[in-house]
Amino acid sequence: MELNFSKNVKALRKQQSMTQEQLAEAMGVTVGAIYKWEQGLSTPDIRILMELASFFHVSVDALVGYEIPESDKQRVLQELKQIKERKEYRQNWNRVDGWIRRYPNDFDIVYHSGVLYHLAGIETEQQAYLSRGIELMTRACQLIAQNTDPKISKTYIYRDMAIAHLLMGHSQEGIRILQEQNPCGVNNDLIGQELATIPERREEAWPYLSLSLLQVTSNLLRSVIGYVNLFFAQEDYRSAIEIMQWMIAYLDGLREEGRPSYLDKDQVFLLALCGAVYGTIEQREEAKACLRRARDMARNFDAEPDYSSRNIRYCKEIEPRVAYDNIGQTAMSSIEQVLREGISTEEEQILVLWEEICHEA
Repeated sequence: MELNFSKNVKALRKQQSMTQEQLAEAMGVTVGAIYKWEQGLSTPDIRILMELASFFHVSVDALVGYEIPESDKQRVLQELKQIKERKEYRQNWNRVDGWIRRYPNDFDIVYHSGVLYHLAGIETEQQAYLSRGIELMTRACQLIAQNTDPKISKTYIYRDMAIAHLLMGHSQEGIRILQEQNPCGVNNDLIGQELATIPERREEAWPYLSLSLLQVTSNLLRSVIGYVNLFFAQEDYRSAIEIMQWMIAYLDGLREEGRPSYLDKDQVFLLALCGAVYGTIEQREEAKACLRRARDMARNFDAEPDYSSRNIRYCKEIEPRVAYDNIGQTAMSSIEQVLREGISTEEEQILVLWEEICHEA
């Protein structure tokens, strides 16, 4: 067994954005003592260890830590993965619990065992499994300083813990955890969904659901543009058009008729892009239809531009949010920008077509 106190105390100090001097002052020791701890030249006595653990909100075991032989650890993790993939929960709990008892201070094994119990609880609706999953994930949070996987964060561990509480009927506790662990609104969807089921708290759901809808829409738009770039590079123009048409229809569903919003400008951008792709494959009438609709929407938006969220359907009871973009100062200029930068090999033809459409009666 190899102790990892020096690595852990240094990692925990940096997590708190503290200097060695600041930690020394907080613990009532010299800077030289902190230096020696972090270099592995000495370790504090048990009293200081307990104070350090309390200061960093971890257990003494987690603070001291240890590494198991890598080959054995990888074998255990591989077996945990296979149990999860095969859903062979019931016949393997004794083995899983044995690994936890053997390696109680290893983040990876504790966390992935917790995930296993969590998923088994969801699938079998066994509250005992969900409860055990919460226990292990709580322990994993204490060991989080050991984590080296960027796909795993304390926020998402707490999210799974909250889901387990919700499934166990502990709505208030689940919501509390989600609200406390909600950086950048990552839990808005779950919070809104759960609040909407509680009669006395339903009105609280509106801002969470509205913000979640706006974030989902923004994510979808970026994903669609990414797909378009990929499809165009592969000369798969039909797929590029289909995914843009799907996104345009989605944005149509969020429009309040006669009330412009910044989503109209996003639609104008997509319509212009769609027209450019039609121009590339020489489907002139389809290109004209897209560009005409882009023109009409752009003129309406530019006549009364609104970059807030107040005119977006389903968004309610949130402070107006101002949107920013880099697709042109106006909606009309964004169309020309798309066509000039264009993805069409027939750039001059599409620009001529655009000029004709702009001068139509």
